[in-house]
Amino acid sequence: MSCVLQRVYKSVWCAIKSFNEFVRLPIALFVVFATILIVKSYHFYIPPKFNTGFLAGRETYFFSTPYAVGFYLHIVGAPLALIAGTLQFSRTILKRLPKLHRTLGRTAIISTIGFATPGGLIMAFGTRAGSSAVLCFLVMNLLTAWFAWMAWRTAVARRFVDHRRWAWRCYLMLASAILLRIIDPVLRETGVPDLQSYRLSIWLSWLPSLVCYEILHSRWSLRIHRN
Repeated sequence: MSCVLQRVYKSVWCAIKSFNEFVRLPIALFVVFATILIVKSYHFYIPPKFNTGFLAGRETYFFSTPYAVGFYLHIVGAPLALIAGTLQFSRTILKRLPKLHRTLGRTAIISTIGFATPGGLIMAFGTRAGSSAVLCFLVMNLLTAWFAWMAWRTAVARRFVDHRRWAWRCYLMLASAILLRIIDPVLRETGVPDLQSYRLSIWLSWLPSLVCYEILHSRWSLRIHRN
């Protein structure tokens, strides 16, 4: 019976790996395309335009507080980390171009810890969406920095199984920038008021995906351990 179960689990695992390979490229292309669209909106930010878009109404405190520093750190670091992180999951790069894989990893880590998350922490205190949004942005950026740091430490220690897990956690947090821009308009179209929609969207952009990952990973690890 145990042998049969092992074969079943092996078959399921092979099916999951095949599915991952099948969807990996489309997802990567979507993330890169979405990131490029986000970067294309930067003409509203350089120089800053306060009459439209994200910076609308922020002129009174943008330059008089650290918000501007945090904002530009974030919009430089986040796209670099997201694109570098996406390329990190390429098996072709990992197997055939290991030096490039390591370079992309360093780029993702430096962009995350050195730019995106410090900028996000500064911006958290400048949000106009209330204490719930402040808390969300603080937790999100602290977790992202921690996940990135652990991904780097485990890679240096050559604990590659743990490294992949931390890298996935970090990537899910980085991908929240894209999910936020999908969830928020959908909620608004369903009739949720703008401010409430934004407050919900920032939590929904990362918390459900991270929880799902942890549950699936824990259950799968437990089954493998038992067998």
